[in-house]
Amino acid sequence: MSHREQVINWLNDAYAMEQALEETLQRHAQDAQGENEEVQTRIERHIEETRGQAQIVRECIEALGGQVSGVKSAFATMFGAMQGQASRPAGDTMVKNAIADYAAEHFEIATYRALIDAAERIGEREIADRLRGILQQEEEMARFLEQKLPGAVEEKLAASAR
Repeated sequence: MSHREQVINWLNDAYAMEQALEETLQRHAQDAQGENEEVQTRIERHIEETRGQAQIVRECIEALGGQVSGVKSAFATMFGAMQGQASRPAGDTMVKNAIADYAAEHFEIATYRALIDAAERIGEREIADRLRGILQQEEEMARFLEQKLPGAVEEKLAASAR
C-alpha cells in the first residue's frame, strides 16, 4: 500500500468518525434541551460544523484520488458505541455526555493532528491546511466543554444533595 493510499484509508476512518459523531451529538443536543440552553445551542452549532467537517474530509479523499467508503469502519462503530453509552437514561446524563463529548473532541484532535502530519509528509499541503481548519473547530469545542464540565458536575451534586 502506498503512502497516499494509507492517508486515504485514514481519511475514510475520519469520515466515518464524523458521521458517527453527528448521530451522537444529535442525541446530546436533545438531552440538553430544557437542561442547559447554552450547551444545547453550542452542540447544535457543532453538529453543523461536524457535517461541514465530513464534507471537507470527503473532498480531501476525492482530491487524493480515493473514494469515500460506504462501510462504517470498525473504528467508527466502536467510537459510536462508546459515545452511545453516555446517553443511557440516568439522572447524571449531562455529566456523562459532557465527559464523553470532551473525550471525543480530544480523540478527534489527535486524529486530525496525525492526518495533518501525514498529509504534509506526502506533500499535500492544501489538504493539510483544510484539515487544520477542522482541527481548530475541534479545539474550540474541547475548550467549550472543558469550561462547562465543572458546572455540570456542580449542578448534579447540588441536585442530589436536595
